[in-house]
Amino acid sequence: MKGKLIIIAALVALAGCNLQPQSGELARDMVVQTQYDQQSVTGVFNVFTEYETFVLRHDTIGFVSNRSNRKYLIESDLNIANGYVKPIINLVGLNLASRGYDRVEEDENPDFAVNIVILDNFSFFQTIQYPGFYPGGYYGFYGYYFPIVNTYYSNYTTLVIEIVDVKNATGNQYKVIWKAFIGDLNNTFDLRGKTLEAIDQAFVQSPYIQKN
Repeated sequence: MKGKLIIIAALVALAGCNLQPQSGELARDMVVQTQYDQQSVTGVFNVFTEYETFVLRHDTIGFVSNRSNRKYLIESDLNIANGYVKPIINLVGLNLASRGYDRVEEDENPDFAVNIVILDNFSFFQTIQYPGFYPGGYYGFYGYYFPIVNTYYSNYTTLVIEIVDVKNATGNQYKVIWKAFIGDLNNTFDLRGKTLEAIDQAFVQSPYIQKN
């Protein structure tokens, strides 16, 4: 148990210390940035209208840290009231369902895959530069791929959501067509609530994610 707490200290510290804002101080809203592949969404073409189904892991999210070799988190790794991992996964799934997509299992030939990963404590890094494709598989954070980063910031933890095109994969190459960056997870008094609000905002900012 002690090892788990050390591995994910940036998140557990927020959950376990019962931080309270000073009088009159509000929990900080998180910054939400979204990006899409400009070849996949243009003025005359939108690949999202061609999709019907998606796959999303049920109970794990990816975890990349400069102080840990761990590759994923499950609910029992965190001590957050009402949960954190599953509410994030469920809300992403609900947002996609509201856009007309059906959630399926990995062996049911999904049209796109959704990756959710936390980039933790990048005290020596700046921008997460994702290549255009995942080699080998579309669950990038499960050992297929590690993000490229540059020096910039201190102690910044980000939630990243990706949509990966499975339907139009070329051979064993899977194209990342949408990304949302949500942070900083370290600097909020309501980690769970503000994360969920930010996930909703990421989809509000992305009206092109819509089944035809």
